[in-house]
Amino acid sequence: MTKNDVKEIQALKQSKGRKERGIFAVEGNKLVEELLDSRFMFNNIFATEQWVEKNPVLAKKIADYEIITPKQMEQISNFVTPPGVFATAMMPKYKIEPKDAENNLILLLDGINDPGNLGTIIRTADWFGIKKIVISEDTCDPWQPKAIQSTMGSIFRTQIVETDVVKFLKEVKTPVFGALMQGKIIYHTHINSNQGVVIIGSESHGIRENVMPFVSCPINIPRAAGSQTESLNASVAAGIIISEVFRKQLL
Repeated sequence: MTKNDVKEIQALKQSKGRKERGIFAVEGNKLVEELLDSRFMFNNIFATEQWVEKNPVLAKKIADYEIITPKQMEQISNFVTPPGVFATAMMPKYKIEPKDAENNLILLLDGINDPGNLGTIIRTADWFGIKKIVISEDTCDPWQPKAIQSTMGSIFRTQIVETDVVKFLKEVKTPVFGALMQGKIIYHTHINSNQGVVIIGSESHGIRENVMPFVSCPINIPRAAGSQTESLNASVAAGIIISEVFRKQLL
């Protein structure tokens, strides 16, 4: 690994660097193995000798990897204590159309800016079988290390598309559900698990004003009497809503 190689990989720590190259990085045993088992195209896999000695089975599965020094691993890693195996892969190019909401329940994320929350939402969606996720242009980058780590591999099994959500929603012909402080209680609402759009806004702003006109079905997660909590974490709210959607399908 040359100094230029290190510099190129370090550029992937920034959203601009990832987008310009169309490449993202993953590290750690679980995510690298998930990458290998996915349809994603990977570029390079790097490992330290110590890691290979401790993980002979996974090292054999990878087969084609480059040994680098612990110092080099520290230079490219996103962790304070590097796990010892690091991969770069090509960003997939998905396409999600408004008409897809006619046969899929699409999750639309409006302004989610915490990568941990975003990753958890992606993981939750994957758990419940939601494979199409649309994110606003100001939602944090799903290909950044913390978001990817939080998905625990679900990033490789879901389609995520960044787009102008207002333009997208203008063309949606199915019900659009929005999680709001006022609305029909989610437990009294029927949401088709195979059709429509569910919008989750950020914890600080909720669903924004320019998106609100497209919410045809406002929904609410009721708060217990006497509770002084102002809002729910976005990933928790998404989990409650998606879980309730699929619970009703089992009744």
